[in-house]
Amino acid sequence: MDAARFLRPSARGRVPAAATIFLFTLTALRCGHSQVPLPRVPAPEAGDASVARGEYLVRNVAVCGGCHSADAKNPDGALAGGKEFRNWRIGVARASNLTSDADTGIGGWTDAELVRAIRNGVRRDGRLLAPVMPYEWFHELSDADAFAIARYLKTLPPVRAEVRQSPNVIFRIGKVLFLRPKPELAVASTPAGANAAYGAYLTQHAALCAECHTPRTGLLQKPDRSRLLAGVPKPPADFPARPSNLTPDSETGIGRWSEADFLRAIRTGKDPEGNAIHPFMPWPELKRMTDDDLRAIYAYLRTLPPTHTAGIDE
Repeated sequence: MDAARFLRPSARGRVPAAATIFLFTLTALRCGHSQVPLPRVPAPEAGDASVARGEYLVRNVAVCGGCHSADAKNPDGALAGGKEFRNWRIGVARASNLTSDADTGIGGWTDAELVRAIRNGVRRDGRLLAPVMPYEWFHELSDADAFAIARYLKTLPPVRAEVRQSPNVIFRIGKVLFLRPKPELAVASTPAGANAAYGAYLTQHAALCAECHTPRTGLLQKPDRSRLLAGVPKPPADFPARPSNLTPDSETGIGRWSEADFLRAIRTGKDPEGNAIHPFMPWPELKRMTDDDLRAIYAYLRTLPPTHTAGIDE
C-alpha cells in the first residue's frame, strides 16, 4: 500500500478518521514503552563488597560471558559482545558490549540505567531490548544483586567494539503492538543459605537455569511455567543440545540423583553414570559456585513436581 496516498488529505482536506485513530493509537503505544522509571540506587554500605558479589554473579552464576564474551570459546573473556542470535520473530539480535567503553559500551551508563536494562528490558534511550536478553527471569533479581552486577560491569576495562542490531519488521511491529518491558519492581534480598527458598531465587533469577531448561510455548515463545525446568526436547535451532529435565522425575529427570551426585555433576561435567555433560551447559563456570549455593539449587529442584518429558535423551 502507498502510505503517502493512504494518508493524503481527503477532498475535504482532512485525513480519514480511521487513519487518525490508528496513528494516534500506535504513537501512544510506542510512547508507553519507555515509561519505566529508573530504580532507586541503594546507598553503599560500610565495607561494601558489591563489586566482588557482582563478579561472582556475572562470571560464575549467570555466566554472562556465554552470550556477551567477544570470544565464543572463552566465557571468561572480555564482555565486548557481538554474538548473533537469529530468529524470525526478531531478526538478528547481537549481544551488547558490556565493557566500560564510553562510545560503544556502557561507559556512559549510570548504575540505575544498567539495572533497568537488566531487569526491565529497557535501553538507555527507552527502546525495548530484544527478549533474547533474559529480562523475563532477571526481572526479580534482587536490588542488591542487580546493582552489584552493574557496579562490577563498570569496572571492566574498555574495549571499543561497536555492536549493531538488525531487527526485522516483525519485531518492530511487535514492539508497537504487544511487546512490553517488565514493570518497575523493587526486590528485597532472599537470605542466602543452603535451602530451597534461596535455591529458587538462584535457579530462576540469578543462575538462569530456568531460562534454558524450561520449555516455551505460543507465538511469543513465553516460558511454560506449568512445566518449569522440565527440559526442552525441541530447542531452538542454535542450541547444540537439548536442555535436560531438572525436575525429580525418576525416568526423564534427576529424581534418582543424590545431592552428592548433583554437586559432582556440576564440579566434573559428568552425570552419575559417568556420561559427559554437553559443554553447552556452562558447568566449567558454574563449578565455581559455592557448595552452599549449589546445595540450595538442588534443594529447590527437589521441591518441583516430577514432570515426565519424552525426547530429552533420544
